[in-house]
Amino acid sequence: MGPITVFERARGGTGRAGPRARRHGLHARARDHGLRVSLLLGLVTLVLASCGTQKTAVCPRVAILNHASSVTKFAPTGPMSPGNALYSVEMTDIKMQCKYGGGNLSELEANVEVLVTARKGPKWQGGQGSAVYFVVVTDRAGTVLAKRTFPIRFELGNKATLDFREGSWMFVDLAQGKRTVGAAFEIWTGFQLSNDELRYNRARLGL
Repeated sequence: MGPITVFERARGGTGRAGPRARRHGLHARARDHGLRVSLLLGLVTLVLASCGTQKTAVCPRVAILNHASSVTKFAPTGPMSPGNALYSVEMTDIKMQCKYGGGNLSELEANVEVLVTARKGPKWQGGQGSAVYFVVVTDRAGTVLAKRTFPIRFELGNKATLDFREGSWMFVDLAQGKRTVGAAFEIWTGFQLSNDELRYNRARLGL
């Protein structure tokens, strides 16, 4: 296990219960220098997480990337416009709890929970909807230390909207990572988007 590992937790909320937590590790050896926090200034909804712990340091900061906070799926024919949408999925809130443990409080565990809302579009055809979201851990300079993607599947049934929660669990070995506090890290989340989906979101948000 590397200095940073991220696991998915089981789904909660009003939707159909998701699968049991899939424990596929995400290690800090992963690098993605294409993502830099400096490129995302002004595009971020940043939430400073509260942290109840014996250690005086705060938890890592968590954020939903504005331009990746939602994804809209469209009918296979027709334009990428609201009137041609099958459904949309949006992250509306994020929360985190963390605690220190291990010798000299050198281990940090963090539970990140995202509130998600799925909505039917005019072209909804029934069945199951899906999306993929990511969790990225960076240092304060914006260098990606770890990244993992997780699938979301849901059934709207006869509901126009559906609220549910998606969660992930993060382990940080502060001593191995040569950092002493969780504040040395930041956690970002959003949906994996195609180039067309990213352009659609930016245009919709006026970015």
